[in-house]
This record gives sequence, structure tokens and C-alpha cells, in this order.
Amino acid sequence: MSLQSFLFVAIDKLFNAPQNCRRMTKFKDVDFDIKKDIVYDESAPAACTLDTYCVKGTQGKKPVFFYIHGGGFVAGDKHYRRALARWAANMGYFVVNVNYGLCPEYRCPTPHRQLVSALNWVGANAEKYGLDLDRMVVSGDSAGGYYSAMLACICLNKPLQEKLGVSTSLRFKGAVLNCGIYDVNLALQKKFPFDLGGKLLKDFANIGVKDFPTYEWKEMGSVFPLVTEEFPASFVTYAQKDIFCGGQGDALIKILKEKGVYCEEYHSVKFMDNHCFSLNWTGKAARENNERTAAFLKKFKEGGI
Repeated sequence: MSLQSFLFVAIDKLFNAPQNCRRMTKFKDVDFDIKKDIVYDESAPAACTLDTYCVKGTQGKKPVFFYIHGGGFVAGDKHYRRALARWAANMGYFVVNVNYGLCPEYRCPTPHRQLVSALNWVGANAEKYGLDLDRMVVSGDSAGGYYSAMLACICLNKPLQEKLGVSTSLRFKGAVLNCGIYDVNLALQKKFPFDLGGKLLKDFANIGVKDFPTYEWKEMGSVFPLVTEEFPASFVTYAQKDIFCGGQGDALIKILKEKGVYCEEYHSVKFMDNHCFSLNWTGKAARENNERTAAFLKKFKEGGI
């Protein structure tokens, strides 16, 4: 296992309990309908699975919360976002909690293609599960924040779909983006110990830093140029002192505002409220962020955004 994989696997295991075992996220009095490990792409059945969550007995068409986990592109699993999935389901959403191929086994743009397949699975199963495809939110944290924002852009960009060899007519109307890495060049300007940034780029794209300007899939390296005025109404969370993704969230917010995209945001200011701080649920910053996120999701579900 590489150093970068070891680091992000260790983070998931270390924070599993605070992120998934809090009393406030168990919802013991709620009867959830949970289906696990549904294969959405038979070309890679071990990697391409998803879990669905909803509250039993929910009436009417359900809005969709499509969640993509983080893990530095090389690690992570939907298993570590099960509390967040219950949280969103308890607000009335049909949650699709997605796994995808991890780098370096699945390099760019294979995970992007897989995520389009996962989205098309939602469309194909909308009638079966009673889903409202006009009220879909894409969400993710860290690398999943990148994939979420990029997937939203792919849905709006037919030429990019053609280059990727994928097709979807579905669109997200909302986005909840948590401490994402939205621009590779911006990230590579940071100095990481042990050349972590360069190693992650090698895993992600099989190129070195100096090769990025001529990379075949260079456009996949940044969400920023792909953002249009049709980008989903967004709630963006970032940590002002983020050790991994510093400067990314505020840069995205600036672009969204320039494009006239509806955007709400929350950011932490303390070093201890760092990367993806809200997933730990406790502490003032996490509570405030999650309360505001819940209010955003409620407004979106009710058509107020």
C-alpha cells in the first residue's frame, strides 16, 4: 500500500466512530429502508456499487440525495458515510450512497464515467423507487466534493460527455459540496510533506506535475472553467485552515457568484475545525454548518431554492 493510500485509509478508520456512531445520527425511532451493494455498472461490479436509504412509508415522489465519498482519490468507501446517509434520508430524501473505482487501479477519467453510470441508474430506477428527478442534489466531501462538482458540470456539457463516451440527460438542481478539491493546479501550489500532492496526481492521472499542461484530460483537472450559470444551486462548506484543500472552497464560491449561481456557504476558522470537520457532527462549527446545510436541503426539497 502506498503512503498516500495508507494515510487516507487510516483517516477513515480513525474517524469512523465520531463520524458514524454518534447518538444523534442513529435515529433509533426511525424505520429506514436500506438496500446495500447494488451493482450499477457490470463492467466493474466490485467497484461500482451503491447503497440506497429512505424512510419507510414516505409518501409521494422523493427528492434524491446523490452522495460521493472522499478519500484522496485512492481510498474511501460508502460505508464511512452511512450516518450522513441516514441524516439525509431522515429529511425526506432518497439517498444514493455511491462507491466508484479508486485510483490508481481506476485512473481519470474512468471514475467519472462510472459516476455517470451511477446517475443513469437513478434515472432508470426512478419509477421503481418513486423518485423526483427534477429535485436531485449531488453531494460529496474532499475528493468526493470534486467528483460531485465535476459530475454536475458533465451533466451540463454535451461535448464533454461525447469526449468521455458517456451520455446522460439528467441534471442536478442542487449541490452540497464539503471541503472539495476543485482545481488540481491550485492544490499543487501547496507544499505537502513527502511530495504527497505529486504522488496523488500520479495515482489520479498517471502523470507528473510537469506533464499536466499537456495532459489529454487536462479539462478534468479543474471544475472552475466548466462552471456555467446553469450550475446547481449550491451550499459550499470549507475550512479556512484546511491542511489538504486550503483556498479551494472560497475560490469556487467566487466563481459561482460571478456566474450568478445561487450559493450559500459556511466555513470554519479554527485549525482544529479542519478538513471535512462537519462530518464529525459535534463542536460549534460542525453543528452550525450542519444546521445550515439541513436548512438548505429543506428549502430545496420544498421548492424554495
